[in-house]
Amino acid sequence: MELQKLRILHHAAACGFNLTKAAEALHTSQPGVSRQIRELEEELGVALFIRSGKRLSGMTEPGREVLEIADRVLAEVNNIRNVPSRFRQRESGVLRASVDARCQVRLPEILARFHALYPQVRAVVRGMNGVETGAALLNDEADIGLAGDRLRDVRDLAVFPCFSMTFTAAIPLSLPPAKARCPTLESLAEHPLLTCCGGSEARRCVDNAFSAAGIRPNIVITADDPACLIRCAARGMGIAVFCGEAPVQEKGVRLRDMSDVFGKVSFFVALRRGRILRDFEIQFTRYLLPNIDEETLRRVVMSREMPSYVPGYAI
Repeated sequence: MELQKLRILHHAAACGFNLTKAAEALHTSQPGVSRQIRELEEELGVALFIRSGKRLSGMTEPGREVLEIADRVLAEVNNIRNVPSRFRQRESGVLRASVDARCQVRLPEILARFHALYPQVRAVVRGMNGVETGAALLNDEADIGLAGDRLRDVRDLAVFPCFSMTFTAAIPLSLPPAKARCPTLESLAEHPLLTCCGGSEARRCVDNAFSAAGIRPNIVITADDPACLIRCAARGMGIAVFCGEAPVQEKGVRLRDMSDVFGKVSFFVALRRGRILRDFEIQFTRYLLPNIDEETLRRVVMSREMPSYVPGYAI
């Protein structure tokens, strides 16, 4: 059985059964992908995909099981290839981190400690949400992820609780809610609202709070960057409600803790299962999760028997 056929199986599923996209990802032709899928099915003696005419629309039960095994095989092949670089690059290389924008305010201190210990390692931090982070980890486009609770739903990731963030409102001084110690949902809804983008964990908290109170707020601006929301509020465009620490100080607004109103959002560290971790990846992860030891971290990441979500290491 050729590894290329297993790669085609993986990409066909990852691309939503669109063989044209799978072929593009593999830098080959769509007819070639179709042919190798048929050859693999003939070799195994079972249909791996559900077909609607000439198109693939899903996977059969044997196909799902073969895909799971194929993904493990491909991961181990990648591990074998990485062994030499792991020993050559114990103190040099590139660390790729996919980090939710709201968490990046906490990274400078960690990056400073990391750079002092590994000055030859280049850290690349990319802002991504939970769904994007999960995909980047699975596609080997990131080494470590830090994002919201959507990571817990991603198969083949080891996920550790890291910390929680509460909500803050930045209220223009000219508006009545700025005078209240604990502004109510009703008072916030009387003014234009600036808040996080739809689809994020933070936005779900905001929407759920207003929905439970039977209130429909007038949301006029959405952005995932709290600094943008705060600056818009300082220019009188409305009340900003965001998750996380205020990254900037602006005159003309008053910050109010809204944790009692909107609750909190939890963030998690994620690593792809079955991946051999380089020494500096272990160290960076332990800066984020100081309560976990190196042996436990390696064991959890390499194990496929333990649950995907690993509680007990929150800061």
